[in-house]
Amino acid sequence: MTRILCALAVISLGGLATGVSPALGAFPGDNGKIAFDRDDGDLDIWTMSPNGSNQVNLTASSEAFDFRASWRADGKKIAFMSDRETPTNPTPPGFPGPDFEIFVMDPDGSNQSQITFNALDDEAPVWSPNGKRIVFQRDFDPVRGQLDFDIFTMRANGAHERNLTNSRGVQDFDPDWSPDGRRIAFTSERDGDGEIYTMRPNGSGVRQLTFNDQFDGDASWSPDARKIAFSSERDAVPETPFQVEIYTMRADGRDQTRLTFDDLSDFLPAWSPDGRQIAFSSFRDVTPGTEDNAEIFTMRADGSNQVNRTNNPAFDAAPDWQPLDDDHHDD
Repeated sequence: MTRILCALAVISLGGLATGVSPALGAFPGDNGKIAFDRDDGDLDIWTMSPNGSNQVNLTASSEAFDFRASWRADGKKIAFMSDRETPTNPTPPGFPGPDFEIFVMDPDGSNQSQITFNALDDEAPVWSPNGKRIVFQRDFDPVRGQLDFDIFTMRANGAHERNLTNSRGVQDFDPDWSPDGRRIAFTSERDGDGEIYTMRPNGSGVRQLTFNDQFDGDASWSPDARKIAFSSERDAVPETPFQVEIYTMRADGRDQTRLTFDDLSDFLPAWSPDGRQIAFSSFRDVTPGTEDNAEIFTMRADGSNQVNRTNNPAFDAAPDWQPLDDDHHDD
């Protein structure tokens, strides 16, 4: 596994070999740009038009791992995680580098600022619908590559953190805030393998939505909050271990439907703000010598018309779709 895949695996799929960061839901509105991660020597956040044109590196000035882009509901801010070294994020004694902290920036990559400050890894930020809070995961194990996740919320400036899961020793991760503000979807290993759950924004009312002996994760809310797209290993065969495909289900877990059918993994679904399309990552176009070459695809919400949008020899993954021109709910 390459350096970039190892780093991404820390916050993804419970450590599965696909090694990618969690997916995001879409706030309703018109379809704007798609943000995504690209390994172009180091890991950076890029944006592109929905047809794959106008690809722009937003974090080119950073030599650190910058990834897991999350659009705010008005499309005017991006939250992300980074292990860049700053005066407020130094390398701890005895460690190879700084920990992951959460940052925010403008859509063109300007005004990058750090909003979490501690000696633990803070990862996978997602905005609340009104932009006043952020949900994220914190790894309480200080050894990089070992995991002990809980899910937190905080104000958009990093103040007033609250632990929602309090499950030390049990992995709760991969949060995504519903566009109506009423529920947070997340992945948990509390029953022995990764399953998808939802809870209220205060951590109460936990409901389990998937029930099988294979990994289910990457929960991504549709913009009307009626459906969840997700990734699952449930249909993997012995000849293709870690084969992940994309599914949808109703918000209560009913009507689980497979959308992708490929011998190599399709993962990290992200709805378009108009609800008509889903962006996702895929290894299906891997060629000899480029085993880590994931690409960003889009498809219609029913799984039809799957199109490669990045067509690049670098590792491209973790799309999130910018919403434009819509009113958003308070939460």
